[in-house]
Amino acid sequence: MPAKENRDRRLMSSPTRIRAALRQANVLRRTGRLAEAHALYLKILSAQPEQREALKRGAIVSFQLERSLESVTFLRRAIALDSTDAGAHNDLGNILQAHGHLEEATASYRRAVALEPEKAETQFNLGNALRAMGDTDGAVAAYKKAIDLRPDYPSAMLQIGLVHHATGDPVAAATMFRRLINKDPKNAEAHFALANTLYATGELDQTVAAYEEAARLRSDILDASFELGKPRHVHAHFDRGDPSAALAACDAFLARKPGQSGALAMKAIALRELDRQDEARNLLGLDRFLHLVRPEQPHDFPNISAFNKALERHVYDHPTLMDAPESYSTERGQNTGELFVSPDGPAAQFQAMVEKAVAGYRDALPRDSSHPFLAAIPQKFRATAWGVILDGGAYQVPHIHPSAWLSGVYYVRLPTVIEIDNPDHEGWIEFGRPYWDFHTRAEPETRLIKPEEGLMLMFPSYIFHRTIPFAGDKHRISIAFDILCDD
Repeated sequence: MPAKENRDRRLMSSPTRIRAALRQANVLRRTGRLAEAHALYLKILSAQPEQREALKRGAIVSFQLERSLESVTFLRRAIALDSTDAGAHNDLGNILQAHGHLEEATASYRRAVALEPEKAETQFNLGNALRAMGDTDGAVAAYKKAIDLRPDYPSAMLQIGLVHHATGDPVAAATMFRRLINKDPKNAEAHFALANTLYATGELDQTVAAYEEAARLRSDILDASFELGKPRHVHAHFDRGDPSAALAACDAFLARKPGQSGALAMKAIALRELDRQDEARNLLGLDRFLHLVRPEQPHDFPNISAFNKALERHVYDHPTLMDAPESYSTERGQNTGELFVSPDGPAAQFQAMVEKAVAGYRDALPRDSSHPFLAAIPQKFRATAWGVILDGGAYQVPHIHPSAWLSGVYYVRLPTVIEIDNPDHEGWIEFGRPYWDFHTRAEPETRLIKPEEGLMLMFPSYIFHRTIPFAGDKHRISIAFDILCDD
C-alpha cells in the first residue's frame, strides 16, 4: 500500500476523526475553497471508500472543479451503496444533463421521482431534461407537477410559459407569465418573457411597457438580446414608429459596452429613420470600411486555384457539415462547424492567410476614438471560421455578426451564373439592407459586390449583408470568418 494512502488511513482511523474531517470539508466547500475541500474528501475516501456523505459531497465538488468523470463515479458508488437515495439519483441527473447525456439524466430523475415523488425540485429537473430532449408535453407535465407540489414555484411557471411560447401558443404563454407576475411582481425574467410573447402577438404598447419594467427591475436584462443580434425591445420601437426611442435604447447600451456590433447595427437604422443620413453613412462606412483583398496562395500550392480545390474538399469532407438549422442565416444551404481546429492542412493554411489579411487591414485603419469601429481596433485578435455551401435557390438572409468586431468571407468555388453579365446579380453579396422584418420607411444605402474565386472581403461585423439567390444546380462555396477582440 502506498505510503500516502497508509498515512491517510491512519489520520482517519476513527469515526470521530471521519466526522470531524467531513465537517471541515463541508465548511471548505460552502466557503468556496473547492480544491481544499476536494483534497479532504479524497483523504476521507482513501481511508473509508464507502463513506457515502464524502462520495456525495465530493461528487458535487468534483463537478464544480470540472472533474466530471470523477463526480459521476462517486455518485454511482454512493447509489450502489444505497439505491434508495433519491438525492443521489437527482444529483447524478444534474451532472449527466450538464454534459448533454439527456437520456441517462432523465432516467436518473425518474428514479429519484419514483423514490421521492413529493420533491418539487426533482420534478422541475425532470422537466428541464425532457424539454432539452424535445418532449415538450412531458416537460410541461413535470413542471405542472412541481407547481402542484409547490404552488409558489416561480422557475416552473416561467418554464411552462417559455415552452408555450416556443411551441407557438402565445396566449397560454402570456397567461402563465402574468400568473407568475401576480405572485412575484419583481420577477424581471417574467416581465421580459411576457414582453417577448406580447411582441409576437403585436401588442406593441404593452410590449414596450413590459420591457421597460423588466429593465427597471434588472438593469442588464436586455443586454443579451444585443449580443444575439435581434433586440426585440428595439424592434418594438421601430414597429411603433418611434426611432428616437430605438436610438436611445442603443445609446444606453453602447454607453456600457462601446463598439458592440449588435447595438451599432440597430443605431445605424435608427439614425437613417431619423433622417440623420450623414451620421448613419459615417457609422456604416460602406465606402470606407469594406475591403477587398486577393491573398497569395500558400507556398506549397502552385496557384490559388489549387489551394481553393484543397479548401473545397476540406469543406465537403468536414465532419460537422450539415443542413443549416432554421436559426441560421442560411436558407436551404449547408454549414460546417468551426474550421480552425487543426494545426495543419488547408484550414490551418487558410487561418494564417486570414490572420495576415486582417492584420494588414487593421494596421491600415486610421486611429479615431470618435468612431466606434475605429475606437475598438484590437491589438490582439482571434479568428473563427465556418464553411457555407449554397446551391440553386439557397441564399443567406440579411444578418450581422453581433459578437465580432470584423467579419469576412472568402470565395472558394462559384457557379458560372455568377461569372456571366447578369442584371439580377444572382449569387452576389449585398451590404447595407437590414432584416426583412424591420418596419422602417427609409430606403437603405446598399453596395453590391460580385464574388470571385480567390477574393476575400472584410467588413465591420455590424454591417448587414445577404446573398442574392441564384439559379442552377452548381455549388457556391465560401468560408465566412469572424475576428474577435482578444485584448
